[in-house]
Amino acid sequence: MVSTKAEVAEGELERINDEISGLSLLAGWTDRPGGPSMWSEPRGVFEPGAWRYAQARELLERSAPLLTMEQTERRNLILVNPSAASNYATVRTQVLAYQMILPGEHARTHRHSPHAGRLVLDVDPGAYTVVNGMKIPMTSGDVVLTPSWHWHGHGHDGNEAAFWIDFLDVPLVQLLDPMFFEPYPDGFQAPSSTAGDPESLIFRWVDTVARLDAAAPDPDGIYGRRIELGSPALPTIGLSMQRLESGFVSTPFRSTASHQYCVVEGSGVTVVDGREVEWARGDVIAVPSWTTHSHRAHSEATLFAINDEPLQRYCGYMRSEIVR
Repeated sequence: MVSTKAEVAEGELERINDEISGLSLLAGWTDRPGGPSMWSEPRGVFEPGAWRYAQARELLERSAPLLTMEQTERRNLILVNPSAASNYATVRTQVLAYQMILPGEHARTHRHSPHAGRLVLDVDPGAYTVVNGMKIPMTSGDVVLTPSWHWHGHGHDGNEAAFWIDFLDVPLVQLLDPMFFEPYPDGFQAPSSTAGDPESLIFRWVDTVARLDAAAPDPDGIYGRRIELGSPALPTIGLSMQRLESGFVSTPFRSTASHQYCVVEGSGVTVVDGREVEWARGDVIAVPSWTTHSHRAHSEATLFAINDEPLQRYCGYMRSEIVR
């Protein structure tokens, strides 16, 4: 039986496809493993998440007598997204962790490519961070920055344990590959009186309160009273504080940015894709990209919001919309 022209062409194309598959090439006319490379709107694999400060604090306090700072780089608990797609990240581009340091301890100095910072939760006078030799005393509600490749370590000369929430863009750096990490040669970098002025690296709670007092509610009702910390504070990480009056219900919205909300004070509920998540002081709520969410305050509350908006705006990816 004589093959038709179409059958000959089909057979030749199959032979070409077999040859292509062995050359680390992918023919655009064949089905792509895993499905299409682009889609009509975001369909991220990360899930909403919630973590309780009281629970994390209790676990850190139990571990403290059993784990010295000589045994670990940091005494912390990493907030791992519940999605099976994550074994480390809190959201796609960022990771958060609860950290604890005891009186008399020093957390080793190091530096790394990822940008980072911390929201201070509970500290006794005497707790401090050292960034490039600059000593930065910490009080509750402060936000301290450690930009990329800045030496940083922590110390505590007070009487009670100190707790804070770290935030870093480690998952982003892992994705892009420019990861470098270096321990300080002497273990801990002692503060130096000649190191410079650290004011550009800290947003003090007392200043934040004054700015929130003077801020007007946002006209769309998404954020309540909101102030930005920096413009942006870090190249890849956007930071803001939001004050929600008691009884306030925010307008539901979604954006391409991933959001993480740390509760500085107050209590309430965040509704994430229809699911209600209760929160109180120190808790963390993670909202992945393009996920509808809103807040309802049981009492006057302040949320510290962390997102990747600066990165998305720089790349031209950022979109947001109110969801009615």
